Amino acid sequence: MALSGTLAHQGAHVTQFVGNTDRSGVVVVVGLGGIGGGIALRLAERGRAVVGVDVDAARVTDWQLQSGCTGVTSFDDVDWDSAACLIVAVRTARQVETVLSNNALRPALAREMTVFVVTTLTPADAEHIVGFEQSGRRFELPVSGGEVRARHGELTGLIAGPAVDDFEAELLVEMFATVFTFDAVGQPSWVKLINNTLAAHNALHTAVALTAAHDHGIDVRLASQVVGASSGSSAAGGALPTLTDNQVDLLVKDADLLRGQLQSWPFDPASLADISARVAHARRLLTSTDTEGAQQQ
Repeated sequence: MALSGTLAHQGAHVTQFVGNTDRSGVVVVVGLGGIGGGIALRLAERGRAVVGVDVDAARVTDWQLQSGCTGVTSFDDVDWDSAACLIVAVRTARQVETVLSNNALRPALAREMTVFVVTTLTPADAEHIVGFEQSGRRFELPVSGGEVRARHGELTGLIAGPAVDDFEAELLVEMFATVFTFDAVGQPSWVKLINNTLAAHNALHTAVALTAAHDHGIDVRLASQVVGASSGSSAAGGALPTLTDNQVDLLVKDADLLRGQLQSWPFDPASLADISARVAHARRLLTSTDTEGAQQQ
């Protein structure tokens, strides 16, 4: 797919990229869970040469059956000489570091293989793992949207790192419906954690509200439809009927990560008593061109 200077997704923040390149090759996806497995299948269906890696042999077998591509349980079984991109979709920062410190990857990283880290990290971990002093073309790239959207290339991505080249831009177009670009490593992680914490609170408050409707003899399904079609709606609240325990656990995990980054918790003190002042302040922030101090350290 030819691109002419920008990564242009519908509705996306424009990402500048660097010139033309003939770089191509195998995409290695480490972590074949919901997000990683969905991304890997999406890229395979788009005609990419994909190798799936996971320590869970059953996942690897399922991946091979679904994709028709190679799956392995060991980095030593990957032909790293042919690898052009590594997508890291494991669960924790420590697991990301374990992947990137594996001796088998060193030659590929030394020759500037692209690395997309889609694992949700703390800002400090992102700066440590993805920082510009690291080997390879590393990108902080947390994602939002869930397993189904990963499977269909409909994720939202938050990216920071080097200016992407056109090989990387093509991959991003195939993986994401929308990409938002940030100026500094660590910022995507801040926004991902804030977004998922807000989603967790929205899901919680929707659950409480629907329970209140049920306790007053109202058909909870009808109440849910009203909320979903009107002013009380939210993406997380609307997903409540299909929200899995694992998805809830991930939201809570991200909220806990955010809590560990902040000296004071902004959600609990918020009350309806000062809703007018808080909404007015947020509205001023959203309409102001002054972004100084927007990133909390």
